Amino acid sequence: MLTFIRLKTENYNKIGIICLNNPENLNIIEHDTFQEINFALNIFENDNNIKIILIKAACGLSKTDKKVFSAGVNLKEYGKKFELADKNPSEFKNSLKKGRALMTKIEEFKKPVIIGIDGIVCGGFFELALACDLIFASKKALFKLNEVNIGLIPGYGGISRLLKIVGKNKTFEITATGREISATEALNLGIVAEVFDDIVFEEKVLNYCENLVEKSSNSIYLIKDTIRQILNSPHKTEDIETENFLKAVQSEEARESVRTFLNK
Repeated sequence: MLTFIRLKTENYNKIGIICLNNPENLNIIEHDTFQEINFALNIFENDNNIKIILIKAACGLSKTDKKVFSAGVNLKEYGKKFELADKNPSEFKNSLKKGRALMTKIEEFKKPVIIGIDGIVCGGFFELALACDLIFASKKALFKLNEVNIGLIPGYGGISRLLKIVGKNKTFEITATGREISATEALNLGIVAEVFDDIVFEEKVLNYCENLVEKSSNSIYLIKDTIRQILNSPHKTEDIETENFLKAVQSEEARESVRTFLNK
């Protein structure tokens, strides 16, 4: 394994764990944070023993002693970003595209990517969470797309992904106010899959991942790919489902599973 600065990685029961590990700075997004996550994903992608990716965090504490999963971007770096945007808009766009490319990579990743959020998550890391296949939250988790409070907007595809989940009106209301979304509201809106009690949160998330590891990797990928393609091309729904069902039927894994079932 490579040595990382902003995060830790671990192999646990066929689960590739990526843990944000800069709690003293509230896991803010530095210029190299997304790059490290990208490297970690590459490692796990090439490891055939890894079936699932789990993203979590060593949470920091806010000034009011609230757990913080990630406080979003490092605003101290924005002086350079403003200067770059003025002097070289094309280069600025390219730098933004690198972050967006990570979100797309997570969406298209052949292994399911699950994120467990047990604190406040702001801005860019909320956007990253929206690119994951499943979001689990603790009861104390809070979600914020609060870029509007500093004159910005979500820059890593958060608006388009939130729009697909909650619709136009709610997306506008959430991003235009920059308000907090509680774990309960996030569950009701369909942003998160399930909310667990804080005391058993990590155990529950790991148990879920371990159960998913036992499922067919090929089927899980085809389910993920079908959902992604339909969301991006809703007018091609039937063709996408038919094509991926054919791929499932053609797989040796499916044929062996059916033979095993029939021979019971």
